[in-house]
Amino acid sequence: MEDGLLGDIFAACCREWPQTTAVTGALGSGKTEFVLNLAGGLKKIGRRVVIADADIINPYFCIRQITKSLEQEGFTILTPPKNAKWSDMSVINAAIGNTIAGVSSGLYDHLILDVGGGAGGVKALKQFEPDILSVSHQLILTVNAYRPKTSTPDGIKRMAAQMEALCGIKIGALVSNSHVMEPTTAADVARGLDVVLEAGKSMNLPVLCATVVPGLYEETRALLKDIVPVWPLVRFMKRPWEGSEIWS
Repeated sequence: MEDGLLGDIFAACCREWPQTTAVTGALGSGKTEFVLNLAGGLKKIGRRVVIADADIINPYFCIRQITKSLEQEGFTILTPPKNAKWSDMSVINAAIGNTIAGVSSGLYDHLILDVGGGAGGVKALKQFEPDILSVSHQLILTVNAYRPKTSTPDGIKRMAAQMEALCGIKIGALVSNSHVMEPTTAADVARGLDVVLEAGKSMNLPVLCATVVPGLYEETRALLKDIVPVWPLVRFMKRPWEGSEIWS
């Protein structure tokens, strides 16, 4: 898929979006990749985007790893304070509260928070709950239906309930990011989506999209027949053995 077409698809998905978006999910759900692709789509249509690393679970595979390259692309990035950036302490940047006020006043257009994986990760949102609820907002749960804790509608529903209880914010939508790494086929994406759709129906939540690697976009779109939008997800985060980006 050509970069231009990929960018156009991102942009089309991002025309309407709340001021503050928090993205969470089980460990390995692809939430960070979704955050980065969403931010790229918003930026392509001229929006001023702040990305906040609010991961208090795993500080070694998250947005703070690629801060420098994101800033070079024109994003404002909020990471934990320098002395705690690579620690295992549950510390996030207190400037997130001011940034929420900034999107409310028009200083920025969007704040996107990458929240730590698993139910415990959403605890990072609790201190900002009043601020988030004061602006247009959405908490998104990314789901890989091939991960153990979210392989069934009931499992997805349980995780969502745990997260809501911990952070005080209701989940507003699901994203199906169902894959089995490199061997993934369009049929795998479709089967995973079926699980996420059933969960969404039982929770009365929309499924915003099904994500795929760009090479599977056309085949998956034809297979799904517009059940939900198909979002080609570019991978930014690298595993160490793939030549990971220098830690920023």
